[in-house]
Amino acid sequence: MGIAEKLQGLMDSYGVSTYKLAKETGVSYTGLTKILSGQTQNPQIDSLKMIADFFGKKIDYFTSEENEDTHNPSKVFDFDMTTVEMVQIPIYGEVKAGYNSLAQEDIVGYEVVAKNSVSDGEYFFLIVKGDSMIEEGIGEGMRVLVKKQRHCQHGKIGVVIVNDDEGTLKRVFYEGDNIILQAANKNIPPRVFPIDEVMIQGQVTKVEFDV
Repeated sequence: MGIAEKLQGLMDSYGVSTYKLAKETGVSYTGLTKILSGQTQNPQIDSLKMIADFFGKKIDYFTSEENEDTHNPSKVFDFDMTTVEMVQIPIYGEVKAGYNSLAQEDIVGYEVVAKNSVSDGEYFFLIVKGDSMIEEGIGEGMRVLVKKQRHCQHGKIGVVIVNDDEGTLKRVFYEGDNIILQAANKNIPPRVFPIDEVMIQGQVTKVEFDV
């Protein structure tokens, strides 16, 4: 039984859709569909590990050439989904100035995610407004998962605030004592500010969309 068949079997057994699996593992939806269709027969090890971890399997479950007893569900599907601890992450419609400004009244909903995917800090979802990052596929109404922190790694997408405006998404670059905020829209030029004039609310770790 190949990787595609093993993966499809796990997904069918636990009622996990391709979209849900992509959301929870970080493996792209397109990447998963290529694996399931057999178009990608040798997926990257990192992708297989994330999928295996989600289902409570070791990576050799997918890579081993030994035959599995597909007629014995207790042997093939021995992972109890109830062992995956889930947590609620708040969804904000906007982020205002002030590092501690994520107020309860600004929460527009919650999304449930696997706890182990957000165990290294405090996270929140932000609903995207505008088209400043559209050329990277991040458009109006999509959600981004943000790790709340006061800094953003060089070249990563951060939630930034300038001049006490509402938080926006920009790629963050550092140059000396300045910070460069780069949109992904040819109509919006980069903006340069002294580092102390920019407030960073967090770093984007994942982008989501509804289907």
